[in-house]
Amino acid sequence: MFLPFFNSSLIISIGRAVLSFPILAVESSIQVWPKPRTFSWPQPQATLLSSTFTISAPNQTHIHLSSAIKRYLNLIQTEHHISLVPPILNFTTSTPPLQTLLVFVSDLTAPLHHNVDEFYTLTIPTWGPANLTAETVWGAMRGLETFSQLVWGDPLRVAVGLYVWDTPLFGHRGVMLDTSRNYYPVEDILRTIGAMSVNKMNVFHWHITDSHSFPLLVPSKPDLAAKGSYGPDMLYTSDDRLTHPPIQDHGQKPTLTL
Repeated sequence: MFLPFFNSSLIISIGRAVLSFPILAVESSIQVWPKPRTFSWPQPQATLLSSTFTISAPNQTHIHLSSAIKRYLNLIQTEHHISLVPPILNFTTSTPPLQTLLVFVSDLTAPLHHNVDEFYTLTIPTWGPANLTAETVWGAMRGLETFSQLVWGDPLRVAVGLYVWDTPLFGHRGVMLDTSRNYYPVEDILRTIGAMSVNKMNVFHWHITDSHSFPLLVPSKPDLAAKGSYGPDMLYTSDDRLTHPPIQDHGQKPTLTL
């Protein structure tokens, strides 16, 4: 398999138990998706994002957190998103550009599993660094996604003077992809996983084979794919991991059905 975390035929999905307290959020002129539990922005305003902007996790080392920080920093610096409906806010250059987002994680050892804590808070003041705090690395990833949605334009602007408190409403937020009935290239699968990250989803269920087709090349049983796939160019092989680097830091747990 080209995704190294598929180390068994079935991996249990993860999630957080459905929370009983109500959603609390205020409407704003910037649409963060999914809508956070609390989004406080009393005086909608924005400032420039520094050309030397950095995301830092002081004294915290975690392979997936470091990877996520690099990925989101690159996304923020290169996307230059332009809203279809321009935000209604007060843009000011009297405050200095935002220089840094500081990330703090309480438990760096929490694995990605059922009921993992995905809570985070994000504060972007009008002066000084922005702060993202989370209980786990997986919650920090949700906060990084929210922060990326608050940056837009060219030159880059960022919403300031706001506070976000969020945790998922539903523990299982997933997509099921059936490649036994419809073959999808690896590029499309990876793009789907990326889209799941944007929407803060956490379970990718891959229904890879069935009676309709067998697109998975199993070295010990090569005839299954040779005679069971839709075509010789519609296969998933171990070589895919060489040509398509795996995505491991999107905070999703895969499930695999053969």
